[in-house]
Amino acid sequence: MSLMENFRAKMDKVKVFGSNKRAEFDVMYSTGFLSIDYLNGTTVHVESEERNFTYNSVGIVDGSTNTIIGRSGSGKSTLLRQIAGNIMRQFDNALLFDDDIEGSLPWVRKEFLYGLDPDIIEKRCDFRNRGITTENVYQRIHGLYELKIQNRKEFEYDTGLYDTRGNRIYKLVPSIYIIDSLPMLLPEDLANDDELGGSMDASSIAKKNTSLLKKISQDCKEANIILFTINHILDEIQMGFIPKAAQISGLKQGERLPGGKAAIYLANNMFRVDDSLTLKADKDFGIDGSVITLTLIKSRTNATKRSIPLIFNKTEGRFDELLSLFQLLKSEGVLQGTGVYYLESAPDIKFKQKNFKEVLENSPELQKAFAEECFKILSTFLSDTRNVSANNNSASFNINSMVNAMGVEQIC
Repeated sequence: MSLMENFRAKMDKVKVFGSNKRAEFDVMYSTGFLSIDYLNGTTVHVESEERNFTYNSVGIVDGSTNTIIGRSGSGKSTLLRQIAGNIMRQFDNALLFDDDIEGSLPWVRKEFLYGLDPDIIEKRCDFRNRGITTENVYQRIHGLYELKIQNRKEFEYDTGLYDTRGNRIYKLVPSIYIIDSLPMLLPEDLANDDELGGSMDASSIAKKNTSLLKKISQDCKEANIILFTINHILDEIQMGFIPKAAQISGLKQGERLPGGKAAIYLANNMFRVDDSLTLKADKDFGIDGSVITLTLIKSRTNATKRSIPLIFNKTEGRFDELLSLFQLLKSEGVLQGTGVYYLESAPDIKFKQKNFKEVLENSPELQKAFAEECFKILSTFLSDTRNVSANNNSASFNINSMVNAMGVEQIC
């Protein structure tokens, strides 16, 4: 046996917890918003004796920690619930846990945004808006982890996907856990304290929440528990004449995120939402709403700093996936015309912003053209490490070898 084979065989016999656990290949789950999916997506190259193909892995990574940040009223909580519902509805036995510490959304709004009927909500969702503490959040997530790991055969499924070596990928069915919001999560002793605390309380809260996130991150990955947290962008309190540097790239100078630094550095993804443009019912898309700019400011699967538009329909109280794609094509210069638009691949079908969805619904030709144009733009968002590696290795000379060779010449 090789040294690695011997090592793995030895670790299989070791009694220390986790000694023989190896990383599993990641899969991703669609958020229902294609622009978000591809913004965070990557291309997977499968190569083995039996298989040779590529596929696009897009969405949110299994068992990952994700944070949506923004100022008050930017639509963070609404967007998060729609994303969570879109992931959950892909599976018949996925579970969802919603710790709404702020009471940001009433029960009926959650039913609507999740897109689930009351019977499904009762069987597969657990909503809380009181008695939520750092300690019992940990107990709940760890308890869910133990149940899924101990009953792996019951909850494991065939993803239908392959890793880069051509092996089929099996995962535990995803569970979703929401904390809205992280800065409002209090340790038990502070939550039950009759006294109002001071500055030391903020430090205690951050330390406990840091401990929580550190403890559950590996549990979440192994049991495929996708964690979503909400955080608020606040104004930094300036002490002195020199402004403080931003906590993380993607925040502006003078902005800060409360709740400790762990939420920042442990997050797999961090999405920033900003309310950028008001929409009026008598023009634009014919709805009261707004154009929201979503920026991927942290990602472990793709490049960051790219922004995409989302359309928030205030009348319906939800983000519109189709109109968001329309706005993306418009911002990318794909739509032809002014006021009355058409697509280059379907020039005879004209539409306005107000009637786009109606025309799209009744025109298979426009549907095909729209899908093709969306794919062209969305595909440019994907990361492809294989192509990057190939480009890096395509130089006609190797600067490292040349410089190191000069050192050898000097020695000789």
